[in-house]
Amino acid sequence: MRNRSTLFRSLLILLALVILLALVVSQGARAGGLIAEPDRTRLGVNETITLRVIAEGRLSGDPDLSPLEKDFEVLNRSTNSRMTIVNGAMSQTREWVLELAPRRTGELQIPALSLGGERTSPIQVQVVAADQAAAGSGPRPLFVDALVDDPSPYVQQPFIYRVKVMYLEQPRRATLSDPVADGATIEQRGDDQSYPEQIDGRRYTVIERRYLVVPQRSGPLTIRSPRLEAVLPDNRQGARRGPFADFEDAFGGRVFQNFPALPDLGSGRRVLERGPDRTVDVRPQPPGSGTVWLPAESVELTDEWTPSPPRFRVGEPVTRTLTITARGVTAAQLPNLDTGLPDGVNLYPEQPQTEDLPDGGVPAALKTLKVALVPTRAGALTLPEIRLPWWDTAQDRERVAVIPQRTVQVEAGSISADPGPVPASEPSASARAVPQGPGPGDAEDGAKVTPPQGAGDLLGGAGPWPWLSLILGTGWLATLGWMVWGRRRRGAGGGKHGQLPESTALPTLSTSAARAALRKACVAGDPRGARSALLDWGRARWPEDAPQGLGGLAARLGGDAAGELLGGIDRAVYAQAEPDRADSWDGMGAWSRIEPLLDCAGPSRQTVDTAPLPGLYPKGV
Repeated sequence: MRNRSTLFRSLLILLALVILLALVVSQGARAGGLIAEPDRTRLGVNETITLRVIAEGRLSGDPDLSPLEKDFEVLNRSTNSRMTIVNGAMSQTREWVLELAPRRTGELQIPALSLGGERTSPIQVQVVAADQAAAGSGPRPLFVDALVDDPSPYVQQPFIYRVKVMYLEQPRRATLSDPVADGATIEQRGDDQSYPEQIDGRRYTVIERRYLVVPQRSGPLTIRSPRLEAVLPDNRQGARRGPFADFEDAFGGRVFQNFPALPDLGSGRRVLERGPDRTVDVRPQPPGSGTVWLPAESVELTDEWTPSPPRFRVGEPVTRTLTITARGVTAAQLPNLDTGLPDGVNLYPEQPQTEDLPDGGVPAALKTLKVALVPTRAGALTLPEIRLPWWDTAQDRERVAVIPQRTVQVEAGSISADPGPVPASEPSASARAVPQGPGPGDAEDGAKVTPPQGAGDLLGGAGPWPWLSLILGTGWLATLGWMVWGRRRRGAGGGKHGQLPESTALPTLSTSAARAALRKACVAGDPRGARSALLDWGRARWPEDAPQGLGGLAARLGGDAAGELLGGIDRAVYAQAEPDRADSWDGMGAWSRIEPLLDCAGPSRQTVDTAPLPGLYPKGV
C-alpha cells in the first residue's frame, strides 16, 4: 500500500514537471525574437543601406522606427510575412525591409528597435565620402557633376549652369531635382542632351541639363546642386530575390524548379547622388554706368518704316518699327525705348512685343515697338535721336546703341489734322428749326421773357411723327453707343493701349502687298525685312486673331517644317547683330519654300470665339 502511494506521488510530480516544461516551451514560441540584419556595414554617403527587421513568433504590431531618424532617412519601407511547416510544426515570420540613406559621414549606429517587449541589437555602420567608397571597388557606376559657364558674372547678367548625370549602366529609375540658389532666378532651358564621354578610360553616357541663372544681387552666390535619386541593378550575392521567392521558400524552394527564372523587375539598389555646390562671384553694376543697366554681349538698335520709303503728309499716319536685337540677355530684360515727343506730330505707340530667340547656349532676345506718327502741320519735322546704353560684358565697358536724328519734310494734306473749333456765326439747320428765346439784350429792354419750352411743348401739337422720330433717334444713339463700347472693349482685351482714333487707324497691308514685300526682302537677302513682312502677312490673313511672332505663325503654316524654316529667319536676324559671324541667309531658297506654305494657309478667321473652352491641361512657368 505504501509503495502504491509513493508511486502515485512520483507520477504526479512527473506530470507536473512535464506540464511545466510544456508551458515554458510554448511561452518561448509565443515570445519569439526580433533581429535586425543590414546588407552591409560600410557604404558611401551617396548610397543606401537595406535593413531587414525580422520578427519570429507571434509578435504583433510594427517596430518603432523613430530612433532611426537621427542619423538616417527612411526612403522606403515594405512588409511581408510567411508561414512555414516543418515536420508538422508551424512557424510564422514577419519581415520589415527598410531602405536607409545616411545623413552624414562617420561612424553611425543603427539603434536598437523595439517591438512587443523585444529589442534588436545596435549595429555600427561606417559611412565614408563618395570618392572613398568608390576607391578600390572599380569605377563609379553613376555620379553627378555641375558646371557654370561664367564664374564672375555681373548682377542681372544671365549665365548657363549645367548639370551632367554620368552612368555606365542605365538606371532603372531616376529622378533629378532642380538646383536652388538664394538671390537668383533659375529656369531650365531646352531639352536634355545625351552624348558619350570618356572618363578614366571608361565610356560613360552623359545626360546634360541646362539652366539659365540670373543673379539679382551682387556678392557670392552659391548654387546648391540638384539631387539625383536612382535605382541601379544590384548584382551582389543574395541581394536579388525573385518576385516568387517568398512563395517558393514556404514550400522548400521546389515549386518553380522546372521553369526558367523570371526577370526581377523590381529589385535594385537605390543610389542618392548630388553634385558639388558651385559658388560664383557676382559683380555689382559699375559706377557711372547709367540708370539703364543692360549687361549683354551685343546689342543692335534698328528702325523700319511702313510704307517704305515713308511719305509724310498732314493727317496721314506712318508706322515706324523700332527693333532691339540683343545677345546674352533674356527678353524680359530688354528695356523700353524713349522715342521723344517732337513738335508737329502725334504719336500712337502699340504694346511692345518681346521674344526669346533660339540659342545654342547663350540666350538671345528680340523686342519690337511700333509707333504710328501722324503729322499735324506741314514743313520740316525733326525726329530726335534714340539712344540705348548697354554694358559690353565681353569688352567690359559701356556702349550705346543709337538711331541717329532724322529730319523729314511733311507735305500739306487735304484734311487738317486739327481743324480747331467750328465757327458759330451761322446756326445749323436743326438749330434754325427750334424757336429761339429772347437774348440778353431783349431782357434788358424790359420785354417779357418767355421761359424755355420743354419737349412736350415743342412736340405736343405736331402729331405722332415727332414722337416717332424721337424714338428712332434714341434707338440709333443707343446702337451707336453699343458699337463704340464693344470696340473699346475689344481693344482693351487685346492688350493694346493708345489706339488711334477711327479716322487715323494704323495702315494694314493686304495679304498680296505683304506677300510682295516678303518676296522683295527674300530676293534682296534681307532677313529682317522678311520677318516684318511675314508678320504683316499673318496680321492681314488673320486680322482678328493675329499670330504672335514667327513661332505662332509657323504653327499655322505647317508645324515643325515651317518652324525650322521661320526659325532660320530669326537666326539670320540675330546673326546680323554680330559682324564677326560669317553666316549667310539664302533668301531665294527661303522664298521658294515659304511660297507654297502661304498658298496652303488656312482660311482667314473673321470672328473670334468669345467663350472658348478651357484647356485640357493647365499651362505652366
